[in-house]
Amino acid sequence: MSTDTLTASALLERIRRDGVRKTASALRKPPLSSRLLQELAELTEPSAAQQFVAAYPLSPSHLLENLAQTAQDPEVFPYLATNPRTPPHLLSAFAAHENPEVRVHVATHPQLAARELLNLAQDPDTAVRRAVAANPSLRLPHYAALATDANPGVRLRLSSQPALPAEVALVLAADASTVVRTHTIAATTTAEDELLLGWAASDEEDVQLALGSRKNLPTSVRALLLLSPHATVRRVARDLLEPDPIALLHIITHGEPEEYAWVAARPHLAAPLQRQLAQSDTLIERDTGVSPAESASVEGRTPVPPVFPVRVALAANPSLVPDIADYFIALADESVCVALATNLALSPEHVQSLAATRLPAVLTALAYRDDLYDELIPFLLEHSPDFLRHWAIQQKSATVANADLARRLLADPLPSIRALAVASHAWRRADLYDFARDRSPAVRLAALRHPNAPDDLLANLLLDPAPEVVLAATATQTARATAGRTIPLAAPLSVPIPSNLSALSAALAAPPERPLRSEPSTLNAQLSTKINQLKRLFWK
Repeated sequence: MSTDTLTASALLERIRRDGVRKTASALRKPPLSSRLLQELAELTEPSAAQQFVAAYPLSPSHLLENLAQTAQDPEVFPYLATNPRTPPHLLSAFAAHENPEVRVHVATHPQLAARELLNLAQDPDTAVRRAVAANPSLRLPHYAALATDANPGVRLRLSSQPALPAEVALVLAADASTVVRTHTIAATTTAEDELLLGWAASDEEDVQLALGSRKNLPTSVRALLLLSPHATVRRVARDLLEPDPIALLHIITHGEPEEYAWVAARPHLAAPLQRQLAQSDTLIERDTGVSPAESASVEGRTPVPPVFPVRVALAANPSLVPDIADYFIALADESVCVALATNLALSPEHVQSLAATRLPAVLTALAYRDDLYDELIPFLLEHSPDFLRHWAIQQKSATVANADLARRLLADPLPSIRALAVASHAWRRADLYDFARDRSPAVRLAALRHPNAPDDLLANLLLDPAPEVVLAATATQTARATAGRTIPLAAPLSVPIPSNLSALSAALAAPPERPLRSEPSTLNAQLSTKINQLKRLFWK
């Protein structure tokens, strides 16, 4: 409905439905006619009519002044106190009004005189002073009175001022109330870099945490937070800025164990920092569900070794320096060696040394590496049941030239290991017919996919009860027909990697070298012989 055709009754109906404030805000454009506003102002019933005129931001000043003199409804005055067209002398009168609610409303008026603002800043009613603290027209005398207010709620409201002067922010940042202090630091938009740096250098935990919650902090401030004496602050700061070596050294020397492990996992970690972390003896006990007393009382129970989280994190770091890897291998701690086995940057010599530890968990981890050289794989398949089982589960390929080893694998009860035995050896065609009768579909699949599998074998397996075997046989037949001939078994590509394991048994039996030395590791220098040394070590 157009405002030109809007009647008083229709307007009152809308006020009842939407409320005074919402209706007054919605009807600003185009403005209501003075005649309609005058008609509403003369109505004493309902009271919402005069309240609407008092709240309408485009009401003429003379109507507002008349309402201030004639209105019988006390609810009209709070609306008059916030109307931008209320005359200044009425605002002054409202500032001294006996009703605290009226004073609360007028305290937020941006056109209120400075004298009345100062009086309201010292009003005995706390709600009035809180309202003054949100007034956008405050000046330094008002700020001074409110910043020292006895009520923390008033000071907290003052700290939310969008144009809070730096002097006032400095005072509120040292407030006795933690809430006021932290809110000031986190929300003040007028703080300059010097003030931010001062807060960052305060070494007070709540101040630094509040500062860390700000957006767009200068780099110098974020770097200073990294040097905080509080771990909680450093954890926040390290998400704001990648620590440099100085900050990492500070964390290592002043941090907590969890932070040491975090530093140990940093990419491109400097060698001196690695050497310092390698000495960490921080450990955590594994949760076995058995108390130490119970464990000690059970005769023959194998103790569960502790975990060194810092060394574990460092061992898995791709930037690990070789002499520290040598030291970790010489220590032969299971958790650390497992982490080393997962490090993709580890050299072939270190992989051989890890295999020489004969730790089951380490050999299991080695089975998941993709860079093992051809000579080591069949050796570990033969001598490590853990390596064999996990290698077969992944259906990885291997070349087993030793027929005796291949036949021992064929006798294994696990189908995945029997399938590995079929696929890894150059079997005769007659043998493949026997394998094709295995009870496991996985073994039959390995037989039909063998390069020496004859066409008759493929034809027989087209009637196999396992659908996956039938599909594989069909696909293999189709591929051979397309190629026009049976594709011979191609010799696997072998990357010649030297088996540097010289005097390995003696090296592992000797006491470990200290890791923090700049000269080359003694252990690394002694790795120079063939894999026979490793075989003798496993056979002992």
